[in-house]
Amino acid sequence: MSTESIGFLNHESCWTTSRLGDSIRTDSSELHDLDEAFGKLAADELDIAIIPAKIVHGRQMDLLSKGLVVSGAMNQNRPFHVMVSDDRVRHLPRSSIVLSSSKIVRRQLRRLRRDLRVLSPKAWAGINEVELPQEGLEVWMEGLRRSGEIDAFTLSRDSFDKFGLKARRFALWPEPKEAGGSFFLPPIYSDLPLLITREGFPKTRCIELSGEEGLAAWHVMNELFGSESDEMIEGIGILVKHRSISSLLQQAESTRDLALEQSCRDSEGDMLPEETRLMVRIEYVSDEGTRTFRLDKIIRLDNLHGGCVTMDREWRSVFHKLRESQPEHPRWGPASPAFFND
Repeated sequence: MSTESIGFLNHESCWTTSRLGDSIRTDSSELHDLDEAFGKLAADELDIAIIPAKIVHGRQMDLLSKGLVVSGAMNQNRPFHVMVSDDRVRHLPRSSIVLSSSKIVRRQLRRLRRDLRVLSPKAWAGINEVELPQEGLEVWMEGLRRSGEIDAFTLSRDSFDKFGLKARRFALWPEPKEAGGSFFLPPIYSDLPLLITREGFPKTRCIELSGEEGLAAWHVMNELFGSESDEMIEGIGILVKHRSISSLLQQAESTRDLALEQSCRDSEGDMLPEETRLMVRIEYVSDEGTRTFRLDKIIRLDNLHGGCVTMDREWRSVFHKLRESQPEHPRWGPASPAFFND
């Protein structure tokens, strides 16, 4: 990789600098925005641009029109958020104020603790009539916490390290630790760097950086939600991991997760053969955190595209129905409002 010219772009959803090895970092340069990355790639000034997937969302057609492609993706190492506070979320005092820039994390916190005051930094600044900083938002929130104006805030795990915060942190784990335990599926595209190259650039020269699990995660997220609006995807939590069937069954048994256990069976109800597969878990949570729709899918690694097509159909058919009001029916009962009305 030392012979390739590499550019990287940082974003709050993914700090690509921390993902580059020392030998690669010396031969790389930081980019300021996506347009600069596209321009330098098209002009042969760069061979590879490492871009957070969150920034690429909605710009896929622009990428293709410039003769660029996604040639790989790094694995998601720590896509989850952490909460900075004096105690765990379950032990915070009633009516504690918690700030989070992630819509899905705010909704997941409301689901766990209805008594908390969970707000976005922008909403809190508007209520208190203070100016929201354009940069250093995490440091600003830590100052509010230390002064006692708020009780906690959340940020990505990598952001915690980047800003060098010296405070207690509690991971918002994407999988429950015990039966009935809470879980926080990561925001979509979290900690997912993409490798963008010119069309025809040898993908073998990206092997050192790319990972199969990361590329599969991008494929799933792009297939299912690539055409959705930013407002929509901000309410989506998703986890994509390589898992063996036996480990999934053990997890389903220990956490009493019937949905996960059923996803390990085929259409006839028989257990899937033991092998490594791709586990995809998606959820949408209502604004007040009282209603959730979750879908789990186990996909064969050699049938990634077909599995995504099937999952996309299942997700959309059920989710769209949940967002529609139901008319009165002679057999199914009286009319009812939509399950998700936000």
